[in-house]
Amino acid sequence: MSKTKYVVFACMTLVLSTGLTVGLLLGLDLYLHKKFEKVAGLNIHGYRGPVVKRKQPNERRIVVLGGSTALGYGVAPQESFPAVLEKTLNERRRQEGGGPVSLVNLAYNTEGAYAYLFNLRSYKYLDYDVALFYTGFNDLGGLNTYVYRNTSPIFRLTGYMPIIPLIFQEKAMALRYGGDLEAAYRGHKTVFKPNLAERATASALDAAVKISQSLERQIGRLTKEPPIEEPPPSMDCGETWQHYCRSIYVAVEYALSRDRHAVVVTEPYVSDPHVEQQRAMVGMLKAKFGDHPRLRHLDLGRAVDLQDPRLCYDGLHLTAEGNEQIASLLVEPIMEILR
Repeated sequence: MSKTKYVVFACMTLVLSTGLTVGLLLGLDLYLHKKFEKVAGLNIHGYRGPVVKRKQPNERRIVVLGGSTALGYGVAPQESFPAVLEKTLNERRRQEGGGPVSLVNLAYNTEGAYAYLFNLRSYKYLDYDVALFYTGFNDLGGLNTYVYRNTSPIFRLTGYMPIIPLIFQEKAMALRYGGDLEAAYRGHKTVFKPNLAERATASALDAAVKISQSLERQIGRLTKEPPIEEPPPSMDCGETWQHYCRSIYVAVEYALSRDRHAVVVTEPYVSDPHVEQQRAMVGMLKAKFGDHPRLRHLDLGRAVDLQDPRLCYDGLHLTAEGNEQIASLLVEPIMEILR
């Protein structure tokens, strides 16, 4: 074989093998999405629930942003408060002769207010009318700059959210944390010490995650890392809540500046610092936006007793009944906006 033919053959082999590998991974990822997205929580576009269709002329669309409490951690997708709220709003709209309402759940475990702006930008193609921020708890533990979807170059480049890394990573975390993924996400100490077999399995899954992430990094070289936003100056929230208030401000300002409605919802209080945080945030909203006609704050801090096992199963995350209670309190304020 001549040198030229050898180079051509080598290049063709490399292209074919790479294409085959990528094709197999994509096929496997699509299969796992179909099998596990209800458990893992995300569809192919990176949000919980079914993929929404193109927005219709008479349709109203709401995006929900928050952490695991908005995602509906621990309950089925249809039992999360966004899903319950969507069902109730559509019933009310039909009674009043209005068009359909679609809710898209963009929340994710551990994400705080810092992630809101990034998610609003990533999903601007959804053409939403209302951005609902269910906020508070995930910004109580200090500086939180976690933006889950932006860790995937594939998502940033294409809008497709691979599920293989999530499944393997969460399986490894669950093995180490006795099935308590929330503790794993928050970096708590392990609940138990896994046996040798479980340790080996977790290590193998970690290795698989690293391989997948390495492939993502190579594929993702065509896109740039999103810039870290430099927020505006002091929010007058006190030193403790500066980062949180700034993050809320830039997300709300982004929505309002694009003629969208912004609804900031204080989730049920878990502690006295949570109450203090929300007071500071509400003061900031009033100082920066005044009585803006497209901005509303809803205080659900006392709406649910987190110590009631019927409503909350772990002191933070709500049961199906608890989510129904939250949704019921959001129906009328949202209906007023949709009207």
